[in-house]
Amino acid sequence: MKDLFNVYLPEFIIILFTLFNMSAAFFAKKNHYKFSKGVTLCGIVFALSSTLFLEISTDNIFAFRGEFVSNIYTLFFKILILISAFFLTLLSRNLLKAKRDRAFEYFTVFLAGVLFAMCAVSVTDFISMFVSLASLSICSYLLLTYTKSANATQLSFGYLVISSVAAALFLLGLSYLYGLCGEFGFWQVSDYFSANPPQVLLTFSLILIISAIWFKLGIVPFSSWLPDTFAGAGYPIAAYISSIPPLACFGVLARLLMIMLPFTSGLRLTFAFLAVVTVVCASLCAIRQNNIKRLMAYSMSVQSGIMLLGLCVFSVYSLSSVLFYIFCYIFANIGAWAALILFFNSSGLEDVDDFRGLIYHRPYYVIAFTLVLISLAGIAPTCGFVAKLYLFSAVARSGFLFLPYLVVAMLGSVVMIFAYWKLIRAMFRRVENTALIDTSVMSSKFILYACAFASIFCCIFADKIIQLCQLVSYYM
Repeated sequence: MKDLFNVYLPEFIIILFTLFNMSAAFFAKKNHYKFSKGVTLCGIVFALSSTLFLEISTDNIFAFRGEFVSNIYTLFFKILILISAFFLTLLSRNLLKAKRDRAFEYFTVFLAGVLFAMCAVSVTDFISMFVSLASLSICSYLLLTYTKSANATQLSFGYLVISSVAAALFLLGLSYLYGLCGEFGFWQVSDYFSANPPQVLLTFSLILIISAIWFKLGIVPFSSWLPDTFAGAGYPIAAYISSIPPLACFGVLARLLMIMLPFTSGLRLTFAFLAVVTVVCASLCAIRQNNIKRLMAYSMSVQSGIMLLGLCVFSVYSLSSVLFYIFCYIFANIGAWAALILFFNSSGLEDVDDFRGLIYHRPYYVIAFTLVLISLAGIAPTCGFVAKLYLFSAVARSGFLFLPYLVVAMLGSVVMIFAYWKLIRAMFRRVENTALIDTSVMSSKFILYACAFASIFCCIFADKIIQLCQLVSYYM
């Protein structure tokens, strides 16, 4: 019980509400679908509030015989995951209205994914990490099949196949790692290679293990599933896949690199190369897209590549820049999805050309949407500009070795600006648009305005948030 209340309380609350939704799926009637959303929101709010009661200190606090850890770092990611889940629950309104007979099933899988994402950032061994990430992939797969359309079923099957390949590579790398040191725990593996000289096989096994994480982040060569899967998924589900799994994966990846990078030779340069290739390829593909969801898929891939480049340097300064970048990305990304969901549910807007002249119909929506888009692009006066500047400066301070990668990544980021600018220019064109935007949906409007405000607010108070991120990274 001490472990439960000191370390595991938010996860325990999510488990209780997941079980409640699962039970209600068998007994609740079709017209009770709104109740499922309220229950889920209550569970997330209770879990978020329970983080105030966790025992937090400068040292790691372990539970379940050292298999689960709690510290400032894990708390940072859990709070971001729960805030994202709260917003994404509000954005599910129209999806549940169309599939009201399976609303409780949807939120059962939704909360299970949130639970596994929170567990992934706190586990302390490779087996638990694999179980958490694999379960998160299964939840994403089940959400993709929620609409049961022919296109969604086909694309979700492709997601499942690629995810299975990534999981197989993870297990193969884990078998090599266990053969080298006979341990699965993070700190046990680190202690073993501190006392024994690392081998080339360690580098190979680590690449295989991290491949499963690259898949969820859309890093080359595991990024081919992103645009097709996003195009076939419902808007709230695509928003979920671009928010919850990346948070869990970067939380895991940062800790994994901290433990393993000192024992591998040349792996940082390999990861940096893949990061810049991802940024360049995704940016070039994004400027050719007319479909909004495919554009957002490549946007996620570009942002993941930039953050991976920051992790390759790996110092307290660079890690804090990545944490601040993640903080800004989550609000900008969810705000963009809130706007797209609002426009799609009102008038079925899916292509860039459909947004032409929209500024003259709903100027406040368009201005808020533009703010979150320029935050994703990294343009002042939004927090995205500060985040990108802070991260690139951290890479530049690492030495001349990473400067070529930095230059290429910056050029790729400039190219991605044109992809966002194409959508912004369409909304501000002086042409007639007959689209009717529904103003009665309070949830989407609230999230859009809140995220647009957060993009400006975080820019004004960026120094305070950066200090918090530096504290989190120091006590990682």
